[in-house]
Amino acid sequence: MIERDFRGRGVPEGLKFTEELLQTGSRRFCFVIAFNTPWVIDALTRAWQLYSSGMTLVVIDNSSDRSARVRIADICRARKIAYFGLPRNRESHPNRSHGISMNWIFHNIVRPLRPELFGFLDHDCFPTVPVDIAATMEGKIVHGSKRPAQADPEAWFMWAGFCFFRFSAVQGLDLDFTPRFVSGMDTGGGNWSLLYRGLGENDVSDAQKTAADLDVDGMEADHRMLGGAFFHVGGASHRKLVMTPQYRRLISDYVWETHLGGGESRLVKDP
Repeated sequence: MIERDFRGRGVPEGLKFTEELLQTGSRRFCFVIAFNTPWVIDALTRAWQLYSSGMTLVVIDNSSDRSARVRIADICRARKIAYFGLPRNRESHPNRSHGISMNWIFHNIVRPLRPELFGFLDHDCFPTVPVDIAATMEGKIVHGSKRPAQADPEAWFMWAGFCFFRFSAVQGLDLDFTPRFVSGMDTGGGNWSLLYRGLGENDVSDAQKTAADLDVDGMEADHRMLGGAFFHVGGASHRKLVMTPQYRRLISDYVWETHLGGGESRLVKDP
């Protein structure tokens, strides 16, 4: 009920925003769902400017903090990145909130947009080397980080923070990115029965996940690399360590100094 109610909110505004995206002339879009953390949007938008090829970045704001929305919108405006603020999301569970936000985007923006390719990227997942997702998806229906279901040996899903699709293959499907916890599948698991179960091995491109263990000023943390190109901080809005002011500053400095050419283009100085 919450999902259906949310999907029906803000539809006229979504269609107007879709018209603006159509005016860009792009046919390939990467949607990022922001949530209360301007510093990661600052880093991600800069990383996209430096390293991305072939897809247009769009920031969709699901933040519950009004001041965060203002700062995120300002960052996108400064970097000339398309920005849209979602209606108020009443879902309190972070995974389901993310899932129904993805559903809203698919049904209210992607479907009328009818792109060649579209996908979703976690707000704290940054490219660190030149990437061309469109080239990676040549001949594929789905590209992303493939995860097995924990309670169903046959099921799998693409992690919601790194998944890309060929629209022509899914345009007739009622995609559902909400979790399926009963089957041991997180956000995005709802698409197992709708899409993934019917795909062949050659339809899927799996971005391998590897550890990126860091020692940042004596503080050890477990992060991830996806496909050898995307650094995933992980839990920037929820994980306890990343939410501490000290570590936020350290990891933000690390990202900028190591991957983004230093802090000259940095817009958020107080992560």
